[in-house]
Amino acid sequence: MYKNQQSGNIALNILLIVILVVIAVLIYILAGGKIPKIGDTVGVSSPDAQIITEPQNIPTSVQSDGFSDGLGTPQESSKFPLDEFGAGIAERDIFMYDINNDGRPDRITRTRNENGTPHFYYEYTIELNTNNGFINITPDGFRTTEGAECALQKLQFSFTPDFRITKISRNWRDSWDTPSPAVRTTYKIKNNAIIQTDMTNMPAVCDVRELFN
Repeated sequence: MYKNQQSGNIALNILLIVILVVIAVLIYILAGGKIPKIGDTVGVSSPDAQIITEPQNIPTSVQSDGFSDGLGTPQESSKFPLDEFGAGIAERDIFMYDINNDGRPDRITRTRNENGTPHFYYEYTIELNTNNGFINITPDGFRTTEGAECALQKLQFSFTPDFRITKISRNWRDSWDTPSPAVRTTYKIKNNAIIQTDMTNMPAVCDVRELFN
């Protein structure tokens, strides 16, 4: 008698469990779910992943002093730690432009160098993309001269209607912020070389950024 009663209780419990499972399945289906088939992989859904096709948070070529060197947004950008004195390469940006119209993207690299003082400089490297790899065609002196008070030399790139580089510089005199006459030098590319096309005397200034159009 006792065994029959115990068996009946087990059967009743199993029936209740089956009923609860059926109710849960019905609720899941009515809520828009579906019963997975054999062989289906069941996992936790997640939001759509963002596909990054280019480096993020890259600054444009408006530099920290508000000056634009005309290079736009770099294709690659890297930042580097400075030494304990605040000196070294701080960042490097790479730009790809076809500057000689041969259908191949050439490379312009801009590197910011710190020396642990308010004075620093950007150095530019121009390389042609050839069948033998990239070839450096950078003229001498393609770097800026920057200070807390004034900039003594800056460069600006232009790509329309033709590739052109404008460099405006002045000599240091007495002190960093003592004005001196400036010189504007223009460069273009010819026969796969960067050549100087003209040189013009400019007024005396402290900061040569004032002389760029």
